Amino acid sequence: MNKDILINNNLHFMSFSKLDTINLFTFKPYNFRFNLISEEEINCNFIKLQNSLNYKFRKIVKSNQTHTNNVEVVTEENINDEFKDTDGLITNLKNVALITNLADCQGILLYDKEKQVIGNIHSGWKGTLNRIVKNAINLMISNYSCDPKNIEAYICPSIMKCCFEVDSDVKDLFIDEFKDIDINSCIELGDVKDNKQKYYIDTISINKQVMMNSGLKEENIISADMCSKCNHELIHSHRSDGVNSGRNIALICLK
Repeated sequence: MNKDILINNNLHFMSFSKLDTINLFTFKPYNFRFNLISEEEINCNFIKLQNSLNYKFRKIVKSNQTHTNNVEVVTEENINDEFKDTDGLITNLKNVALITNLADCQGILLYDKEKQVIGNIHSGWKGTLNRIVKNAINLMISNYSCDPKNIEAYICPSIMKCCFEVDSDVKDLFIDEFKDIDINSCIELGDVKDNKQKYYIDTISINKQVMMNSGLKEENIISADMCSKCNHELIHSHRSDGVNSGRNIALICLK
């Protein structure tokens, strides 16, 4: 676990102490899975979070995540849109909270202090494979003239190499895609189960290398280093809890 994360067990969330704007990642018993609990319960959870933060958001914006590499810019004109088939959001709007729902996938929070721009990216293994975080960085550059050297990235608790076990077909996809990074260091040979060779993939390291290739400084990429599956008693984990697992949220908001 990274020493730069602050865990508030009483309020059931953590935050990154180095991230100089409102941010959090929720723990159980918070649950934000829209098709398992009612909209009223979810709204109550957001009210609880705002009360805990002593901060009222002007707007809470969440996309309709479908494991794409699509990233959208949130503006005053589209702030009420549904953002269908979108797995990343960026904005420069104040008091607007960007949300991702997570249960093992990486939530990557992006922040440019100089330009006052934030991003919230849902990067599961498919999003990682399709370089969604690179798309988000490129949008920050093209829409807000961000300098990658000023962009900070914070990787929320997610499934880590120790638990992200895959078959050879997924392993081969990563090897084929990431010829521009040290992909071999991100893959570890696992056991043979049911006559199938298993592998472990470090998607956090992959995203770090992708971000550095996009111009981010290594020291500006901070990972919580907290595995969601290993800590499933605290964190909702699809790999641990199955198809009916709940959802954590990652949140970032410009003050």
